Amino acid sequence: MRKRHWHLSAPQAILVSFAAMIGIGSALLALPWASQTGQSVGWLTALFTATSAGCVTGLVVVNTMQQWTLFGQLVILALIQLGGIGFITVVAGSLLLFRQRIGLRQRLAIQTLFNQDAPGGMGRLVHQVLRYTLVIEGAGALLLTLGFLAANRGYAVSEALWYGVFHAVSAFCNAGFDIIGMNSLADFQGSWLISLTVMALITLGGLGFPVLYELRRLLKKGRTPLHRRGRLSVNAKLVCLTSLILVGAGTGLFALLEWGNPGTLGELATPQKWLRAAFESVTLRTAGFSTLDQSQLGDLSKLLACGLMFIGGSPAGTAGGVRTITLALLAAAVVSGLRGRLGIVIFGRRIPLALLQRALAVFFALFAVVAAAVLLLHFTEAQSAFQPGLLDLIFEATSATGTVGLTTGLTPHLSSAGRLIIAACMFIGRLSPLTLAIALTARQTRAAHTVDYPAATLFVG
Repeated sequence: MRKRHWHLSAPQAILVSFAAMIGIGSALLALPWASQTGQSVGWLTALFTATSAGCVTGLVVVNTMQQWTLFGQLVILALIQLGGIGFITVVAGSLLLFRQRIGLRQRLAIQTLFNQDAPGGMGRLVHQVLRYTLVIEGAGALLLTLGFLAANRGYAVSEALWYGVFHAVSAFCNAGFDIIGMNSLADFQGSWLISLTVMALITLGGLGFPVLYELRRLLKKGRTPLHRRGRLSVNAKLVCLTSLILVGAGTGLFALLEWGNPGTLGELATPQKWLRAAFESVTLRTAGFSTLDQSQLGDLSKLLACGLMFIGGSPAGTAGGVRTITLALLAAAVVSGLRGRLGIVIFGRRIPLALLQRALAVFFALFAVVAAAVLLLHFTEAQSAFQPGLLDLIFEATSATGTVGLTTGLTPHLSSAGRLIIAACMFIGRLSPLTLAIALTARQTRAAHTVDYPAATLFVG
């Protein structure tokens, strides 16, 4: 009999690595010495927390500072770091450290994880990812440590350093976990150093590692003339432009909608109002830190927040959502349609139809996940003491699927079924855009070489 050898495809390898990481993290968090009570928190709470950390979301059913010991917090921090840059990336980096070659399957998995066109140069990419992560998180940890020391909270140097390291990793990985109290960063709203540092870390993590590399190459100093440093690719230009528009528009709209709301911005001085509006606009791009009580937002602000959470960050980074490139492609397609053009052209480059198909697939796949989650939560949380409204359910489902981590207050009150639904949303939200895009590309390529069909005439509009 012939032996059958089972090999995982690149998307399957990513899925299995994340599932295994979450499983191991759940087992560690379920240990008695991970909890400050000395008793196990139970498998469901451990699974929910490990999924939230591994999928860099930040939704929690127990307070991270009050519930977990130093061991538990270290497990959560490790899950955030591995989930942010990818477990496969860490494994490949370990192989490079010991001067071992990365195999073809690892290269394909890394290629899929970071949305690269070809498996060549994956070793260099892994080296860049690990180096940028270390440098950015190190600089962020130093600035946050100084911020916590200057906050006059009586922190010892070692305590402020631990807070700085934890929150730098959590911010760069767009996780949103904090260990400083019950109100995220609301107690440090007056610290411009902490707020701006966290915003910078969130933004850098959400831009994506390929874009960071291009920006560094463009801005690097030295003897290399400017005209020889190369130009930004269309992808990098689109990411930067879309991100800038989203942050600017989000800041302006939140300031406009919440300026007189006494529960959010109404009681603050003008500079603090703009700072908090900008922080809200940035953190909703899948980070999860908060300086505002989300439950006090107006209905229009909650809808705006859901839109930003659904969009998320950029490809090949630590953020979730449908990604900025997807939004930009759909917007460009709408503009082309309104102008009567037959194709999409961005920055003087034609966009292949396959990319638009991929963007549509990712957009509607995540929209379907959010819609299904809202419907299920409507039934599972009908008897909840929180009594969530429709906007609360949409906010919760979008936050989980976009791997954001903000909540209007529903998360701690979720039923067992609700926790499993939200955990599934976090897992799907972290992986679906990657795996679905690759799967659709493979199917489209095979179909292109098999059969062609006659064109049909449809009436649209």
